[in-house]
Amino acid sequence: MPEQGHRWITALCDAAQPHELYIAQPALVEVVAALCRREREGNITRAERDTLITFFREDSKESYDIWPVTTDLYTSAADLCRSHRLRAYDAVQLACTLALREYVQAHHVSSELVFASADVGLLNIASAVGLRVENPNDNP
Repeated sequence: MPEQGHRWITALCDAAQPHELYIAQPALVEVVAALCRREREGNITRAERDTLITFFREDSKESYDIWPVTTDLYTSAADLCRSHRLRAYDAVQLACTLALREYVQAHHVSSELVFASADVGLLNIASAVGLRVENPNDNP
């Protein structure tokens, strides 16, 4: 969807870039829900919605590593809600990223982990728990 930060995200996701891209499993629901909301609001047609959903699902399989949600991650997400004002899916997204950070550190992967979101409140919390953050809206 063309919106602020779109070019930055497109460049980040370019297969020629040496990035490993992860999305948390709940994103498979969140993106579809967002596209459905746009269709209901009249911003896109039903045909556009369905095309975008199909493209996203195909792209998810090809371009991203999907970080699965486990019972332990749900527990971690719930614990994050104790100390931070988070919506449920945001807490799960953050818990997945923290689990990925632990995995990267335990396996001595030299990649730098960056949490990307356009949600400023979520970025502030992610930063507070020690993640490097990027807001696509800061990159026109």
